[in-house]
Amino acid sequence: MIGILTDSTADLPTEMIERHGIEVAPLFINMGSERFSDGVDLTKDEFYRRLPEYDPAPSTAAPGAELFKRGYEKLVERGATQILSMHISESLSATVNSARMAADEFTKVPVTVLDSSQLSLGLGFLTARAAEMAQAGETMKSILDELYKLMPRTYV
Repeated sequence: MIGILTDSTADLPTEMIERHGIEVAPLFINMGSERFSDGVDLTKDEFYRRLPEYDPAPSTAAPGAELFKRGYEKLVERGATQILSMHISESLSATVNSARMAADEFTKVPVTVLDSSQLSLGLGFLTARAAEMAQAGETMKSILDELYKLMPRTYV
């Protein structure tokens, strides 16, 4: 079974995350002097409600490798024998580099890290497609082949 992990920038609805068993690694959001885990202690609704109050604008920070390793571990506990770890564009965030470090250190199952070259629902659409294919029993190669076809045609 292929387990799917993405980051919170994918902006996937909770129902879809639960239906496909997707593991989500939260990025950090810095709002003034406060720091939140995206989707954990700050909801999207709360973020957008509070956004006009902040000057300068909020910023994000990538999670460390340990957070990704915990996510990979959860997928293995649910039966994953391989993991596809899909993330926000490397040109926008260091998140994919943290995921790569974690994948290099994680030895229980093979982990493939994919720089989606996307953000927000661009990443979300790709993640949803990968999860659908994984649930249908497709191989890692066929999932990656499909994603590499979709990535240049996906714009956000």
